[in-house]
Amino acid sequence: MSDKPAAFATADEAEAAFYAAFAAIDLAAMGAVWLDSAGVVCVHPGGGLLRGRAEVMQSWAEILTGVSPPSIEHRLIERLAAGDQEVHVVEESIRAGGDAQAAPNRVLATNVYRLGPDGWRMLVHHASLPLMIKRREPDSGRQLH
Repeated sequence: MSDKPAAFATADEAEAAFYAAFAAIDLAAMGAVWLDSAGVVCVHPGGGLLRGRAEVMQSWAEILTGVSPPSIEHRLIERLAAGDQEVHVVEESIRAGGDAQAAPNRVLATNVYRLGPDGWRMLVHHASLPLMIKRREPDSGRQLH
């Protein structure tokens, strides 16, 4: 039996594996999704830029260690494909600890996948909290022009 991770035939398969690893808090499965390259990049909500596989995987180890599995769903918003790269813009809905009654945290993410000799792998994950639009106060009746 080989220690080599299974190849993902499509970027969609790699994405499904990424979110399954996140939901299962499975660091080994998370590592299997990422490209084995110094060129990988990750930004977690509110976090700084992480560069290189070692730094990215260290961040996932910190996120996934000692927590209860979250409930996480994702919805593809946009897909851009060109040759050996694919970009997915997704909306993530995350409930900490898998509590179905808790209000989900909404996160917007851009996931970039690259096709290599070992199939599709994640190259970039950039997640951020969406901008909260402040509701306007009721019109005072004044007109500027």
